[in-house]
Amino acid sequence: MRRTAWVAVVVVVVAAAAAYFLFFRGSGGPGDTEVTASGTTGGASPAAERRAEGRRGRRGGGGNRQVRVVTAEVKMRTIDNRVAAVGTGRALRSLTLSADVSGVIEKVAFTAGKPVKEGEALVILESQAQAIAVKLAQVKVDDAQATVTRYEKLNSTNTVATVQLETARTNLAAAKAELEAKQYELRRRTIRAPFDGVMGITNLVKGDYLKDGAAIATIDDRSKLLLEFVVSERAATSIKLGQQVRATTLSLSGQAFFGTVTAIDSRIDPASRTLRVEGTIPNPDNRLLSGMTFSVSINIPGELRPSFPGLAIKWDRQGAHVWQVMADDTVKRVGVTIRRRDNDTVSVDAKLQAGDKVVIEGLDNLRPGLKVQVAQAARPQ
Repeated sequence: MRRTAWVAVVVVVVAAAAAYFLFFRGSGGPGDTEVTASGTTGGASPAAERRAEGRRGRRGGGGNRQVRVVTAEVKMRTIDNRVAAVGTGRALRSLTLSADVSGVIEKVAFTAGKPVKEGEALVILESQAQAIAVKLAQVKVDDAQATVTRYEKLNSTNTVATVQLETARTNLAAAKAELEAKQYELRRRTIRAPFDGVMGITNLVKGDYLKDGAAIATIDDRSKLLLEFVVSERAATSIKLGQQVRATTLSLSGQAFFGTVTAIDSRIDPASRTLRVEGTIPNPDNRLLSGMTFSVSINIPGELRPSFPGLAIKWDRQGAHVWQVMADDTVKRVGVTIRRRDNDTVSVDAKLQAGDKVVIEGLDNLRPGLKVQVAQAARPQ
């Protein structure tokens, strides 16, 4: 019983002490103020002043303290729009050679992968029979020519009738026509290159029988390479004849090849919603092959856009933005849409002008209307 009473006394004392502390500390009790001679409340203690100053700082945004920032100047740049596509290379001229006549191959006169000149013999068929036919036709021509010559001399003395002379001349013309036909048949026994190009692989060898119309090999004129690619409907109206084309291929890594747009289709493909385009690239050393895959790009002149270091870009729930420093050193939030990145520089759509200043360092504590102290202006990009 006596122990219980003692515990109750201790609890009452602790409660009273706690009430005293809360009452006098919360109201700035004794020690926080002093009574002047006139009986009014005087200056607060240093601790109370620090607490009050802290409360004022939180309510007033830190008093007169300014945020130090680094800015960069906005520049206006013309940003080219880039149309990218994947294209396939095609030879300027390409043909699969075939025979006009049948016969046994006497000689394959070309090597796959090596260039040939227009008119150069590629495959020669056995032609003994045709050569004999030419000789016989030549004999007929010679005989007919001799007859005409003799009759012309006799006709001058009226020894041969004019009708006989005309008949001899007709026979000569017929003999010459027959000779030309036999010579043509002989020429057909040799298949020649139709243009300058590079020959493909053939399976034909000497002694093979080549049928009329059978394929011999391909020939490609690669002096220029045609690039076939498609662009989206959105970019279709921006493609013009003569625009520069840049092409790269994994086969020749690190090298770029330049040409021009040389053909544009007349309509959009309704199935794929794309436009077919053709470019031409010079290929003087024949390094580019028909069938290669190329990454193709075309630069289209764009509009002037604000540009500045990418460090200025911040993101929040409303999207990308920058902090613009106004004439009175206050900051303003400006929404931006990034259009292009070039290394450390971005070009954007935004309500910014050349010469405007945007914050690139000290971005974390900014809010609209806050006055800042510009520590250093970065060099314009």
